[in-house]
Amino acid sequence: MFVHPLGLLALLAVPMVVALHLFRRRFEPRAVSALFLWRVDDREPVAGRKRERLVQSASLWCEIAAALALALCFAGPRASCVAAKSEHLVVVLDSSASMGAVRDERSTAQATVELVRKRIDSLSRGSRVTLVRSGPRPALLAGPAAFPDEARTRLDEWKPLAARHDLHPSLALGLELAGGARVLVVSDQFEPEAFPPSVELVSVGEPLDNWAIVHAVRSREARKEGGSAEKVFLSVASFARAPRRLPVVIRAGDTEIARQEVSLGARERAHFSFEVPAGVGALKVLLPSDGLACDNVALLVPPTARTIALHSELPEADERALGLAGPGERNIARWTALVPQSIAAGSLAGAHLVLSRGPLSGPASWNLSLEPQGSARRDLIGPFLVERGHPLLAGVTLEGLVWSIDPELVLPGVPLVSAGNQAILTEERSGARVLWRINLDPARSSLQRSPDWPILLANLAELRRAELPGAVRPNLHIGESVRYRPGAELVRAGGEELARYELEGPLGASASTKREVAALEEVVVDGLEEPGLYRLSHQGRPVADFALSYVDAAESDLSTALPGARAAEGGSAELDTGLSGAELALVALAALALLLDWWFLRRSTRALPGVS
Repeated sequence: MFVHPLGLLALLAVPMVVALHLFRRRFEPRAVSALFLWRVDDREPVAGRKRERLVQSASLWCEIAAALALALCFAGPRASCVAAKSEHLVVVLDSSASMGAVRDERSTAQATVELVRKRIDSLSRGSRVTLVRSGPRPALLAGPAAFPDEARTRLDEWKPLAARHDLHPSLALGLELAGGARVLVVSDQFEPEAFPPSVELVSVGEPLDNWAIVHAVRSREARKEGGSAEKVFLSVASFARAPRRLPVVIRAGDTEIARQEVSLGARERAHFSFEVPAGVGALKVLLPSDGLACDNVALLVPPTARTIALHSELPEADERALGLAGPGERNIARWTALVPQSIAAGSLAGAHLVLSRGPLSGPASWNLSLEPQGSARRDLIGPFLVERGHPLLAGVTLEGLVWSIDPELVLPGVPLVSAGNQAILTEERSGARVLWRINLDPARSSLQRSPDWPILLANLAELRRAELPGAVRPNLHIGESVRYRPGAELVRAGGEELARYELEGPLGASASTKREVAALEEVVVDGLEEPGLYRLSHQGRPVADFALSYVDAAESDLSTALPGARAAEGGSAELDTGLSGAELALVALAALALLLDWWFLRRSTRALPGVS
């Protein structure tokens, strides 16, 4: 029997060898003075297009034997219809951060490594191992079908740091690589009902008391008396069975700048804030050590100063009708008060976002236009068709209001809000320019007096702010992406805006790495799993710092971790590995035939006159 019957196609090499001996090169006639200098048997055939009588020789038979042996080896001969198999161990490792929980100076991750190592050590000779690391994007830690030594090395490098995620995508990858056979899943959660019978589930977790930072934000807030100040907003949760009093400490480097004692009952949360002194750089929020270390620390860098400049070209009557300014207030005072970190632009040229009566053709790239209207009017009371997935309309309901329009006005662009077949708010994008058109008579409508209007204006400003240069959000949680909008450092290359950056981090850690990133409009880096400080640089000059912290309340709750084991119904996956005895014999025969061929050719060459 042959495991790979298509390998028999290699037998075509046998007639090719014969053909090389049948066809010779035709020589051109040459006039010579005498023939006695040549012997009759001095005849060396050379491959060519002329067919001649096949001269049987030891070299010919050696080459045929070598081609025949290799062709049969490619086909995979076996003594029976059942091929020799080796076990293929496929393991899915739960890489969520809770696997790093420590009990009695031994972590769940260490117990996992020891368990998987024992499984690898018990494999028979020739077996293979595939290790799948779970996560939002499953990845291969070793394999597919890696040698056991390689799997042991990669297993020692494994670090569970991911936020809470579903194991099933990783399991699907493991089952595919195992061909539907047994897959071993190692986790700290014992949920046998969640996995199919072909999965062997082993949980090495144990319930532990734990407390964690579940929310950490650093922002710049406006003061009532004027100016602004930085504040840190924190939420601390207890996942313990007994009350506990915890000190919450904030440090800037080695300097303690704030401390607060908080009493937490079982399963309780506490919320509080600190004001940060001016000029303070990166902050570290600390809780006392417990079973899970990664959620006791939160890093916070100063918020990015991304002040947005707002401007209005509307007539004063429209501004007051839209509630942008009240009696005794200038221009858009209420709008700037509504949007944090915003100012009223002194001119149209310096504005990031402009309200106007009709579209602007000047320098403003983002514009909300109240379209000029005719004399006809129609009052709408809904329901309105709203594009709910658009960020401009996040939180907007448009319920219980009157929207007065010009029924004869047709708005170009993509409809965002419609009444029947008529679009009343549309969007147009052209490169960096964004234009919203709205069909609205502010003198008759109640939209501007509803809760939806300030939400709409705030969404409008935040959409524009997200496009400003700088870090979109400098303080991130595990699983979130680093995002940075290039500014003056853009380099023109080939007519396109191209910027090259280098992200380094975690700063000060032994595992700190550097990765190069190229961007046209925005720098986006995914897949960061190591908490710490990261620095984005352009041509060696730092442009932004990012803090990545582990903040995940679901993963910090260790009370649900339980030990357990469930065997799989099926057997392990099998692989056809290595060469059978017949294949080894054929390889040896081919090597011997080629060696004899070389010896016969060498011998015949030496027999020619004048060749030593």
